[in-house]
Amino acid sequence: MNTLSRRLLSGAGAVGAAAATMLYVAAPASAATEIYSVSTYRSGDYASSAGSEAFYTDDDSFHICDNSTDGAGVLGYWKVGSSGTVHSKYNGNGFNTCVTSDEDFAESATLYIRVCLRNDGTVVSATCSGWKTAYADGVA
Repeated sequence: MNTLSRRLLSGAGAVGAAAATMLYVAAPASAATEIYSVSTYRSGDYASSAGSEAFYTDDDSFHICDNSTDGAGVLGYWKVGSSGTVHSKYNGNGFNTCVTSDEDFAESATLYIRVCLRNDGTVVSATCSGWKTAYADGVA
């Protein structure tokens, strides 16, 4: 192989390596935080959205918030996969408060979230949101 061919191939390899490095470095910086949220339903004396739950993809955290002065607490649920074990976190701290649950999920995980009101230890099932699909990496 002559000297010119070796120099051209060497230069092309360096450019390709630099481009691959730039793509690798740029990928994490371009990832955006997705927020998946659900709210309770109106039922009887309980207002719509009296409780809410949000899942933040950047740190795999759930925020369970009490948005009403109705005296009921808020119970946030989540599970990994449609038939996974149901986990929950309760917020009984009163109006205008949120509690957080920090978790750690595989980026490929599909989660399901739901929120309900709980009054005197009993879940008010008519207020429960449906199960909402969320993706740990924020990409559907």
